[in-house]
Amino acid sequence: MNEILNAGFGVVKIGGAMGNNPSKLLEELAFRVKRGERWVLVHGASGPMEVMCRSCGIEPLYVTSPSGYRSRFVGERELALFEAACCHYSVDLAWKLGKYGIGVLPIYPSQAVTAKATRKDSLRSVENGRIRILRGNCSGTVCGFEPAPLHDAWERGLLPMLPPLASDGDGNSLNVDGDRMAAAAAASIGADTLIILSNVPGILRDVEDPQSRVENADFGMWNELESLAQGNMKRKLLAAREALEGNVGRVILADSRKDAPITRALAGGGTTLCRAFTAAAV
Repeated sequence: MNEILNAGFGVVKIGGAMGNNPSKLLEELAFRVKRGERWVLVHGASGPMEVMCRSCGIEPLYVTSPSGYRSRFVGERELALFEAACCHYSVDLAWKLGKYGIGVLPIYPSQAVTAKATRKDSLRSVENGRIRILRGNCSGTVCGFEPAPLHDAWERGLLPMLPPLASDGDGNSLNVDGDRMAAAAAASIGADTLIILSNVPGILRDVEDPQSRVENADFGMWNELESLAQGNMKRKLLAAREALEGNVGRVILADSRKDAPITRALAGGGTTLCRAFTAAAV
């Protein structure tokens, strides 16, 4: 693990969907924190959420917007389950990091407000070529981020952990996209690096071929990247752009399933995105 974070702060986001493997990340993250690096861990909760919903007899409802983004409809009962799923996953990750000797501070909106969001009460869903409006949604779009709780955690020798929950400003929690929340967190602390880990190796030219990974890209290639991104990768690419526009040095989309995933990402093992490269090829 010779690759060292260049600047003082980094943010890493691990997806919550089935197929992700957090164990390799946690082992490496513990190593890095022990040697003095300052990281923020953001996690998803889609996998635990699906399990919890089905155990309660609720089928998760996913919608695709007219612009092609896929998201989950979260009503009031789903929000309660989502908060429980986030807590369950946070505890699991914190316990595993604790076994490596790392103290973790999960930061939830009810304890300290980091991410602030505006509620999206209605979702537009494309169904059989027609647009349907779903109301009563309890999800939101991150519109601000307060980094003080992260710095407080570091000063106490703890690793700050963020679930994909934000405050609406009235004391209510909202489900938010974890990738975009990680981008807001990275921008707020002036992070050099944001690493988004999932169960794919990066942006692929051919989704059936892991070897077709795009290694480097910048804003000048964004239209081509958007044409390549499919499914959940579309939202990760959106989060990457928001982070870069917030002056994060680089965003790396990489594979959570590989050994030492942070080191691999920093060494070019994913898709590295910057505002501009002196020489890059898609």
